[in-house]
Amino acid sequence: MVHLEQAQPEQLQELLAFAEEAFRTPEGKVDFPTLLPKLYGPGADSAPLHTVLYEDGAPAGLYCLKIQDFNIAGTALRVGGIGTVCVDGRSRGKGHLALLMQDAQERMQAAGCDIAMLGGQRQRYERFGYVPAGAHWEFTLTPRNVRDIRTGGVALAPLAEYPSWLESARALHEKQPVTCARGGDASFLTVLQSWRAEPYAVLQDGMFAGYCALAEGKPPRLQELVLPDAALLPAFAAALAQHTGAAGVRVQLYPWQRAELAYFASVAEQGVCVPNHSYRVFHWAAAARAAMALQRAYDDMAILDEFILEVENEARLRFGPGAEGVRPAEPQDAAPDLVLPPLDAARLLFGPDSPLVPGAQAVPAGLLPLPLAFPWADGI
Repeated sequence: MVHLEQAQPEQLQELLAFAEEAFRTPEGKVDFPTLLPKLYGPGADSAPLHTVLYEDGAPAGLYCLKIQDFNIAGTALRVGGIGTVCVDGRSRGKGHLALLMQDAQERMQAAGCDIAMLGGQRQRYERFGYVPAGAHWEFTLTPRNVRDIRTGGVALAPLAEYPSWLESARALHEKQPVTCARGGDASFLTVLQSWRAEPYAVLQDGMFAGYCALAEGKPPRLQELVLPDAALLPAFAAALAQHTGAAGVRVQLYPWQRAELAYFASVAEQGVCVPNHSYRVFHWAAAARAAMALQRAYDDMAILDEFILEVENEARLRFGPGAEGVRPAEPQDAAPDLVLPPLDAARLLFGPDSPLVPGAQAVPAGLLPLPLAFPWADGI
């Protein structure tokens, strides 16, 4: 007999042990407290975010759902983040994953989520409506790329060692175009440590000038950078290359970081635009409206031509002039210019491969893709 239950606070260590065993590979188990300290580290109280599937009274699978309210350039967007999805190896092939994903979807819709995001293999989650979408950039920076640039008094220092700098970093984060609540200083630091990252203060001549988070890897990955003074970018890149050494570093940047994108594109060995997460859209107009607000925050976007997109069995959207730029189409509106299934509609609106979606030529030039992305530190 199979049933689902929300986990109780005292079950966190039991959940952690189950997940570590389910994710075990020939190389060993996943260290979840280090990977996601905000969920599984010391003092975490995330057990109630988990739903456990029981088979004949024993745990056979689980998932974690964290619902967060994002501020996207002044527009509210409720996002459901799904993670730690696993099924016991002895129970696979029985449809348990489908039960977990269906339960997660029902919970998100009941909570009013506009969109869901997760990581994981495309073939595993596409059948549940998730498709790689959104976009961020990854630049490969080597020491040779910046060998002729001086650090100019710019250096990195561990953020955890300086409480006043930690407070300044949190204040900078809260001014960014895409944010969600990360809590007080200690919680903010724990969030930055997600995905095995070390948070650093960026200093200029010993004074706080910004912050970043550098994740372990070969090469390491700069997964968050907030540097208000763009003039410091060359010196920061030199200091970063000096800090990471011969291995170089992958620099992860988001669509709204226009100055950073322009600089690293001009000096890095190479750069690629990749999907941000896998998305499942519930409220299409809300998601598109938030992405358009974000684009307006850094680009003078003007929609001159109206365009109607129908998402099969889910929504009809009308893009055009006006403060919002997009709204649900009315019954009296013209026939849609393009009709797509949900997976292709998400790729068209938000994906880096937007121009490759069948029918994309019907979209007014310059409208798509819309810049929807969520910082990795906030994902699960």
